[in-house]
Amino acid sequence: MELVTKSAAIAVTDELITLIGWTNIELLSGFTVIVENAGGGSGDNITDVQIDTSDDGGITPALDQHAGVPAVPIASGSAKKGIFTSTAKFVRIRAICGTDDDTTANVYLLADSVVGRICTLADVKDRLGISTTEDDTLINRIITGLESIFDNYTMRKLLLNAIDETVYWTGQGQRIILPRFPIVSITSIKECWNYDFNNATALTANTDYRLLANSGIVYRISSAWNNCEDGVEIKYRGGYVSAGQTPAAGETAMPADISEAAIEQASFIYKRRMNIGLLSQSSNGGSISSFSAMDLLPLVKDTLDRHKRLIL
Repeated sequence: MELVTKSAAIAVTDELITLIGWTNIELLSGFTVIVENAGGGSGDNITDVQIDTSDDGGITPALDQHAGVPAVPIASGSAKKGIFTSTAKFVRIRAICGTDDDTTANVYLLADSVVGRICTLADVKDRLGISTTEDDTLINRIITGLESIFDNYTMRKLLLNAIDETVYWTGQGQRIILPRFPIVSITSIKECWNYDFNNATALTANTDYRLLANSGIVYRISSAWNNCEDGVEIKYRGGYVSAGQTPAAGETAMPADISEAAIEQASFIYKRRMNIGLLSQSSNGGSISSFSAMDLLPLVKDTLDRHKRLIL
């Protein structure tokens, strides 16, 4: 398992306390929550754990989406685990004690480290000849950092979003190039001059617009797109399935050359980690900024150049 984030010694009272704030889980196929009652308060039990989800970082939350998991109460010195399938972009974890009770809690948010992204942990460890798990968190951190770097270089989002993403566009002719492609599905496209998209009529595929194969281009048939600022609303899914996962119907696997480029770059960064201050023993070290300024390897650049998003 890969540690996504953790809290330690958070005071829990008889009012809901946030143990882990809104955390992005969009790229996870599933996650595990472990809540540990560290004791030290007036009561022995955490009486409720709430797993809240949201698609917009908490602006519109769906509260207590997994009632009863992890099981409660959680006695002092005990821990409970819940395993979940990702159904939202963000998750928040809160807890509460009984009336007039208080305690402290540790909570761990974990992801399956076998699940890849642009490449898998196993791929990088195999290339480096590593068989231990000591640096798994560090290597996963490197891979996660490379996702942002690769996205910025190619001017697109390479990974398939788990649920619909909503983007707003200002039309400049008959073509819109979405940031995630290949496009898997379009839920709706609406044009509106007054931004009242809730009451706007959705356009019809292959009548009002069509998708140009594998390019991310949405072509407006017979007219130009609405050129009002943010006058086009598109809800869609697109991008490549994470390395190590099997594509579902209509989805596209991560190209082998992108994964190979990620393995090479991640291996290079790992080998140079001491030179760039990337520390495996510190949870505060190894941030993306530690190596984002590093130049990409020439072979990696050559590969990514073939996958750059067109700019109209």
